[in-house]
Amino acid sequence: MMKRIHRFLRDPAGQIMLEASLALPAVFLATVLLLFLALFSYHQASLQYTTAIASERAAYIWDNSKKDPLTGAVKAGDNDGLYWRLTNDNVSHMFSFLLPMPSASVKLPLTPNNASADSGPQAKLVRAASTIAADEAQGELGYENFGVLRFVRAALHKPMHLPDFAQRLWGRANVSGASKSYVVDPAETIRLTDLTRTFIGEIQGRIKPKDALAAMVEPKTSVKEKPLIDNEKKAAQYLRLLVSGTEKEIEVNPGTMRKIDALDAGGVAHQAYYTFNEKNLREVQMVKDAELLKKGTEVKGVVWHFFKSSKQDKVKLSPGLLRELERNGIVVVIHE
Repeated sequence: MMKRIHRFLRDPAGQIMLEASLALPAVFLATVLLLFLALFSYHQASLQYTTAIASERAAYIWDNSKKDPLTGAVKAGDNDGLYWRLTNDNVSHMFSFLLPMPSASVKLPLTPNNASADSGPQAKLVRAASTIAADEAQGELGYENFGVLRFVRAALHKPMHLPDFAQRLWGRANVSGASKSYVVDPAETIRLTDLTRTFIGEIQGRIKPKDALAAMVEPKTSVKEKPLIDNEKKAAQYLRLLVSGTEKEIEVNPGTMRKIDALDAGGVAHQAYYTFNEKNLREVQMVKDAELLKKGTEVKGVVWHFFKSSKQDKVKLSPGLLRELERNGIVVVIHE
């Protein structure tokens, strides 16, 4: 018996058979593993490309929510108004280090609930997210506004489809991707640069440093005191003088009217509040102004002015009301 085994091991034909029986499974297993590695890399690269495209498209259309996210085409006259960077760009997020201010975001895939926004950062994210197929990926598109730096972030993930035997061996595998695209505003940058260059050229050499210091000296005569405001009527009169506006009544919808305290030449409605109830502001006044902003025919912007009552040390507004006003595009100014 031992002689047969020894002869089998020394026989070249037996060595080839033994080596083949050991090497072939190892080579086959390595080949399969390389195929799955290539497949995983392909899915990972594909999702990363989708993520980058989604964030770049959202950042590209940010200066005009009417732009087509695929082509960038926009109809003549379609724009977000002149003051959208102040009233409808999640400006309050810059102060998130003081108060918890959530950033604008949209969950994927889109549903009727999270795709209902029609203006502001939420609507722009929805337009960009609509280019991603519902079965392509899940995740989130978000927008961060830090003043000078503004960017759209995208984080997507999806399961990788593997054969049943591979799932039994290694379990379900997921691929994920993350991307960030900065919002650039070339038209606004050119305007600001041109304005600064022109303004400096106009004032340069017109006043000497000595005269500038003299102009900063406190005047000897007392400055006229600020007019006393102790009721709603005086607050509205003060606003009309401040913005050179006129009092006007506008129809919101059939049977509902909105009295504007001061409508300025740019179509911005200014409302004065001396004594107020937050429930009434939320359920009545804010609904009317949001509808006027949505129509955009007579009213291009809304600013609420809150005046301190003589019985209070300062104007008291809840953070929740401030967030709701901002989401509806209403600017708040406090006079104390």
